[in-house]
Amino acid sequence: MEYQPDSHQPYTLMGAICYDKYNYEQGNYWFEQAIQRGAETKDIDAEIKRVIRSTKDENKRHEAAEYLLKKDSQRYSWAKSYLQKSSDNGK
Repeated sequence: MEYQPDSHQPYTLMGAICYDKYNYEQGNYWFEQAIQRGAETKDIDAEIKRVIRSTKDENKRHEAAEYLLKKDSQRYSWAKSYLQKSSDNGK
């Protein structure tokens, strides 16, 4: 960020790292900073989806899906599939 303050890429990376650490609010902050520097919402959403998909802990994946759906159920409608997988595994 120090060397490329106008580039969205370092901010997108910070957002992804925060999501990977289950710190969604902080991740949203960094993603918003990335958008202000030219990142596209679809690219941010793809990054969030990648992080959630790669989460090994099923409970944390479920938690992330619930968080995203509460934040914006239409934008993150794809997250519903992670709730379904979680409840199917419990049967």
